[in-house]
Amino acid sequence: MKFLTKLFGSSSSTAATYAPQSEQEAWIGIMYACMHIDAHISDKELQEMFDLVDKQSLFKGHHVAEYYQPVLLADRKIGSYNLIDSCAPHVQESNKDVLFKLIMQLLLADGKLQPKEKEIAAYLTKALPLDFDIAKQIVDDLLTTNKH
Repeated sequence: MKFLTKLFGSSSSTAATYAPQSEQEAWIGIMYACMHIDAHISDKELQEMFDLVDKQSLFKGHHVAEYYQPVLLADRKIGSYNLIDSCAPHVQESNKDVLFKLIMQLLLADGKLQPKEKEIAAYLTKALPLDFDIAKQIVDDLLTTNKH
């Protein structure tokens, strides 16, 4: 395994190769990484992400599209989990539950969490970090809302 680490590098050192330039870029990075976990993002999903963040006060006066390209390139270079790890420290404590809720809205758009989506949601609660009870309540509320 040491040979492979020397050849390809370790994942922990790779994460340091990207740092978002703002909290807004960190949000887009985390959202993109969570949506891309299944290796595909539809135009509809991207539009939904843009629409959701555009309504947030953090993004007032900012062009959301400006944050997209650096995040896309970073995800291709370091992968979704490393992208989350690189972006999470840039999210203010007071915004973590809001960001988590937006991500869960995106992941629950079809009314259920696929196995990869469950995995990334669990990873996200640790990366941000979020209190389990708060995260569970957000998901439960969204599932209840989606049923009606």
